[in-house]
Amino acid sequence: MPALETMRVLEFTQWEAGPSCAMMLAWLGADVVKVEPPGGEVARQMLGVGPGDSQYFLNYNANKRGLALDLKSPKGKELLLKMLPNFDVFIENQGPGTVERLGLGPEILCAAHPKLIYARIKGFGLDGPYADYKSFDPLAMAAAGIFSMTGPPDGPPFPTGGTFADTGTGITTALAITAAYVQRQRTGKGQVIELSMHEVMTMFIRTLTATSWGPGQAPVGRRTHEGMPPSGIFRCKGGGPNDYVITVVILPAMWRALCEVIGRPELTDDPRFAQPAARFKNWEELKAIINAWTSLRDKHEVMRLMGAAGVPCSAIFDTSEVFSDPHLQARDFFQKVPHPEKGEILMMRSPIRLSDSDVPIVAAPLAGQHSRSILQAELGLSDDQLEALAKEGVFVQHE
Repeated sequence: MPALETMRVLEFTQWEAGPSCAMMLAWLGADVVKVEPPGGEVARQMLGVGPGDSQYFLNYNANKRGLALDLKSPKGKELLLKMLPNFDVFIENQGPGTVERLGLGPEILCAAHPKLIYARIKGFGLDGPYADYKSFDPLAMAAAGIFSMTGPPDGPPFPTGGTFADTGTGITTALAITAAYVQRQRTGKGQVIELSMHEVMTMFIRTLTATSWGPGQAPVGRRTHEGMPPSGIFRCKGGGPNDYVITVVILPAMWRALCEVIGRPELTDDPRFAQPAARFKNWEELKAIINAWTSLRDKHEVMRLMGAAGVPCSAIFDTSEVFSDPHLQARDFFQKVPHPEKGEILMMRSPIRLSDSDVPIVAAPLAGQHSRSILQAELGLSDDQLEALAKEGVFVQHE
C-alpha cells in the first residue's frame, strides 16, 4: 500500500517549486490533480528539445493527473470550488496576489472547508518588505547569501549548479503538508502552510556561517575546499575540465588512510603534516605530493582506490557521466517510462525508498489529459454537460 494512498491533492502551481512538492507527494502515493490553464502551464515549453512537452516539465510532474480549467471564468472557478470538498490539500505557488485576485485565497477556501490543508510557496513569504517581489530560484539563493560564498576568491559570485531553492523548498513543503495531514488525523482541522524560498535557502547556510554567526560579523568569503587540508580538489589524468577528485579528510584515521593509499605512509608522522595546523601551514607542499599521485590516475580509479581505503573521496562527475554512472544504474535510479506522445522518456526515480510503499513512475500528464474523467468522477457531470462546458472553453480535454 502506498504510504500516502489516502491523501488527495489539488495542485495549482507552476515552474518547479510547487510542482516538485506535489510530485514528491505523488511519488509517495497521493492522488494529485494538476490544475492548469486551458493552454497548459508555460513550463511545458521551457528548456525543451523537440516537439511536445519539455523534459523540464516532465521532470517535475510525474504521477499526476491533468485538469485544464479556465479559472478566470466564473464557471471554471465554480467547478474547482465544487470539487474542493473531495480533496485534502490545495497547493499554490502563484505570483504575489494571484490567488487572491482569482478569489481562491485561503481566507475563502479554508473558511468554506475547515479541514482543508492549504499550502503556499512564495519567493519571500507573505509579509515583510520583499513580500510583493517576484522571485525565482537564483534570486532566493542570492538573497540568502549562497552566491556570495560561491566562485573564485578574487572574482564575481557564481550561481550554483542545481536548483536548490525551487526543489529544496518543494520538498520541505511536502514534509510540512505530510505533518499537517498527520495532525489533522488527531484534530480534524486543516491549516494554512506558508513557505518562503528565501527562508529555506537561508537555513541552508547554517554550516558555513557557523564560525561567523550573527549580524556584525565578517562575511564568509568565497568557498573553497582547502580550509581543512588535506581536504581539497586534485587534478587527475586526462586533463579535461572535470578530471578532478574531491576529498574530505577530517579524522586522524582518514589522514592515515590517505597517506597509505598514495604510497607515502611516512607522511603520517612527518612533522610538516602530522597535525592539522602543520598541514595547513605546509598545504602547498602537501597538495603537490597528493596531486603528483592523483595526476597519474583516472578520476574514477582514484575514487575507487581512496573509497576502498576509507578515504572520503568522489570523482567530479560531469552531467553526462551522472546519467551513465554504474552505481546509479545498479540502483535503477534512471528509468524509462512510457509517454503517450513521446513513446518513452528517461526519468529519475524518487530518492525516497520505503520498504513497504512502492509507487511506479508514471509520465507527466498531457495538458488536460484527464479533464473529462476528473470532472465526471468528482462532480458527476453528464456527457452533455461536459460537452457544453468544453464548447464554452471552461475546460480542455487533450485529444
